[in-house]
Amino acid sequence: MGFCWFTNGGITEGKVQLIAKANATAEDFETCDCVITVNAQTKSTSLHYTPIQASESPKYDICTAAGLPRNTKFDYVSHKAQATELTPGTVYSWRVGFGEYWSEIAQFVTKDANQGDFSFLYMSDSHIQDYEYINEAYKCAYAVSKNEPDAKFCLFPGDFADTGGDTNSEWQWEQWFDGSMRPALNKMAFVPTDGNHDDSKSLNYDYHFNTDWSFASMAETKPQFQGITYSFVYGDVLFLVYSLQDWWRTPGTSEEGMQSSYLSVDVRNWFLDQIEKYPNTKYRVTVSHKNIFSGAGHHTDDECPLIRNMMLPIFKECEIDLAIQGHDHCYEVMGPVDPDTRKVVEGAVADVESVAVNTNTNMTGKSGGTFTVDDGTLYFIGATCGRKRYYPYSEQKMIDEYTEDPAILFDYKHHNVKDLFSLFTSRFGQPGSPSYSRFNVSDQGIEVVTYKTDDNGNKEEFNTINIKRTKPHGTPTGCESLYQPNVRDGEKFIRDGQVFIQRDGKIYNVLGENVK
Repeated sequence: MGFCWFTNGGITEGKVQLIAKANATAEDFETCDCVITVNAQTKSTSLHYTPIQASESPKYDICTAAGLPRNTKFDYVSHKAQATELTPGTVYSWRVGFGEYWSEIAQFVTKDANQGDFSFLYMSDSHIQDYEYINEAYKCAYAVSKNEPDAKFCLFPGDFADTGGDTNSEWQWEQWFDGSMRPALNKMAFVPTDGNHDDSKSLNYDYHFNTDWSFASMAETKPQFQGITYSFVYGDVLFLVYSLQDWWRTPGTSEEGMQSSYLSVDVRNWFLDQIEKYPNTKYRVTVSHKNIFSGAGHHTDDECPLIRNMMLPIFKECEIDLAIQGHDHCYEVMGPVDPDTRKVVEGAVADVESVAVNTNTNMTGKSGGTFTVDDGTLYFIGATCGRKRYYPYSEQKMIDEYTEDPAILFDYKHHNVKDLFSLFTSRFGQPGSPSYSRFNVSDQGIEVVTYKTDDNGNKEEFNTINIKRTKPHGTPTGCESLYQPNVRDGEKFIRDGQVFIQRDGKIYNVLGENVK
């Protein structure tokens, strides 16, 4: 488990302490001889607490909300620690600090040694910018802490803060952690990646999260942040968390060229590497901020045709089952989409109920559904946990905005997905309040229940869908090295410096784990 916390500048001592116990107290940490202590690595920085420039709208001027002048800077120390060799299936209480100075106590639960059924959550796009936005996101986090105590972790695919770029504001990040998300952070781990509003030359994102940095070290084109692309396996699911923010970083790349070596080389190779390491997980799930398919405020963004052009062949090659997205701030279920035809896979949708059309809350007049992802990817956006909301576009609007003319495709007014509206196969609309989704993974599939929340931490079901795969994945083109056709049964062989053995047509590593 990775930990990260901030202190004021000059405080370079920091530790995380853990106890294998639910709801531990400060006295437990002081008296128990079972406390695990890990020293933190630290990095000092100076960040803009308030942005350099004022907002165009006084209502959203963070300087007004913070009560400080523009361009106020403070010194900080980012502390990071990693606790390893924890006991599987165990609740841990933890705190961070040093000496007599300690944080409040929070907790998480580790994955079972043989993880079966489990649940995880999704929240996105809080866009912290003033107290209204802080409070709306807090409602969602409070509802999560109140109603979902058994969830293992929460995906958060970007746009934590609103003010990025050169005018970034650390006040907004501070309020995300302490003003909005604290109730949920105290209950479970978060799985982040960056959104377009999180970009900043000050690298606020890097300082705030402790995730795997190996992708950045291996990528030929370096991403702007270190820990935005990483993977993990939980139960029978391979999670590929990746950033779509850096497609432009390769010299000479442009939307009109519909090419990005960062995506087609670095991201593709990383996808293939993760699948080669974990070939037998039943579900392959991607998590990103920006959209490959969407139907509200961002579906005509100029980079979307390029992202589709780059990522759909990778999704086909890697047989991605579910793409979890943010960015569009609206509830959207699309597909399963055939990556070649860009149409819904024939026979892949069942059990959808017809309901009344509402141009705000349900543009399609559909509800529920079971989606078989054997031959295509289901794209999912769970609206927003915050205040900034987009609304579904009508079929006619999508028809009017369709073009094949490259001269106008990249003008933020057009898209190039023919019959785009037909991709929306379940409910499509704006919940109208802070929302989150619960993913229940079992032998039967993945159930996704999305909830609206209110001021009192109550939840109300907005829509439920079910995802299933009925056949095993194939092996991507870039992963043939996993196969050893000339190796006899019971014979050991070496691949990529590791020893494997083949028995009864299956391949095992030195730990006895079946890798194929």
